[in-house]
Amino acid sequence: MISLAFAVLLTCQTVGSPPSPPPPGEESPGETEQAESIEYPLGRLSVPDFDAPGKPFKLVDLGYRVSDTFSTTQAFEARVRVLDRGFLGAEFEGERRALTLETQRFVFSAGGQENRYDFFGSYRARRFIVSADAERDTAPGSRAWLLSPSASVRLSSDLELMGALTGDTRRPYERFLRRASLGFLWQRGAWLEASGEYVHAHEATDGHFENTRDTASLSVVAQLGPSSEVTAAARVDDTEGRFPRTETDLALGDRWSLAPRLLLEGEARLLLERSRERSHDYRAALTWFGRRFTLPRSGPSGQRSLALARRATEMGYNERRVFDEAERRRQRERLSLAPRREELRGEMTDLYRAQVRERPVPLLGVEVLDSSSALDGSKSRTARVLVGMPWPPAWPWRAGESSVPFLRLDLERERQLSGPSFETLSHGASLAVALNREMDLVLSWRRTGATPLDLIRGIGERRTIALSYVYAFGR
Repeated sequence: MISLAFAVLLTCQTVGSPPSPPPPGEESPGETEQAESIEYPLGRLSVPDFDAPGKPFKLVDLGYRVSDTFSTTQAFEARVRVLDRGFLGAEFEGERRALTLETQRFVFSAGGQENRYDFFGSYRARRFIVSADAERDTAPGSRAWLLSPSASVRLSSDLELMGALTGDTRRPYERFLRRASLGFLWQRGAWLEASGEYVHAHEATDGHFENTRDTASLSVVAQLGPSSEVTAAARVDDTEGRFPRTETDLALGDRWSLAPRLLLEGEARLLLERSRERSHDYRAALTWFGRRFTLPRSGPSGQRSLALARRATEMGYNERRVFDEAERRRQRERLSLAPRREELRGEMTDLYRAQVRERPVPLLGVEVLDSSSALDGSKSRTARVLVGMPWPPAWPWRAGESSVPFLRLDLERERQLSGPSFETLSHGASLAVALNREMDLVLSWRRTGATPLDLIRGIGERRTIALSYVYAFGR
């Protein structure tokens, strides 16, 4: 708790108090200051200056989490902007330690725990991105390297080709090269994205023999009008070895706005072998929002993301079109370090404003998940409920367009059936407090029932309580 209080205090002192809103009627040139007029529990936020350099440091990320099950574990992460050169980060979780360095073109990270160490590096050029992962195992009798270089080549503003290799120095493997893949990514405007990959791999099994696996996969995300986003994916695995088999994995999902504030989601996934079902996962959810809900590819923010990525690529910065909140934030950070960042300031600010205008405010929701696996004979059914309160406080049916997320309570019940009659029940609850767009506090609790495998391993029922704090500048 002392560490958490210190983290909150450090954030507030580093970020400073939010600026006062402009007087009524005053507007910035060309656009109303809508982002600044939104009221949060800690006050109002101005549009961030994404290009502002550190002096010499500026805190951009701070997170702390403490969790207790059988013992207490803590995790801490922080990132700072160093002048206008890059971002330096550090992470600590249990025994693991990691450092990261990010610039507009380069990314490097190094981490490790006990006898395992991992390294990552990448370079982004006008027409290509090259990267490499390396894992080092220093345990006695197992000293080895796992190396995974990859590259993507941009053929046009819409199309990329990607390839990767994986090598393993461990013995008694007969070959160093364990995996090779070739794929593509095609992005058509903001409404359509398709990707595919072919993988040839040699996999060692616990039985000390080797399988050869060939995998072909294809996935599509399509925005069909303003109210429907469809995702579809297919994968075929052809495995040769002592037990040859062919598996087909199919997935289909849809997010459909039934009304301006009502969202229906559905997903289905099937794993088939020789036309027989091996497993399935079904999901359905219905959510009521406190203000109009906009799918990320269909609204102004989707068009702003498209315009920013196209403009950055034309300038030689090789950026994909991204529609996830975290990915958009990472993209803005990279572009804020670019030599011609001043030319992109307007596009980055416009995208941020559009994201704020389209902010989702979930207030009531139900979700059901059903899973079954013929491989181990297990079945599970999970039910989740969310109840939220917006800021300013209001009943779910009385919230207005100025509402922002404030309190959110999530409840979960999972029933798992192992074999013919062994039942395991698990329950969970979490309470999230959004202090503003950039700061969250989350308290969670979970009671996990013991499965037959847990009982064999001498593990009984588990209770976990966790508390976390997150600050993310410009989120």
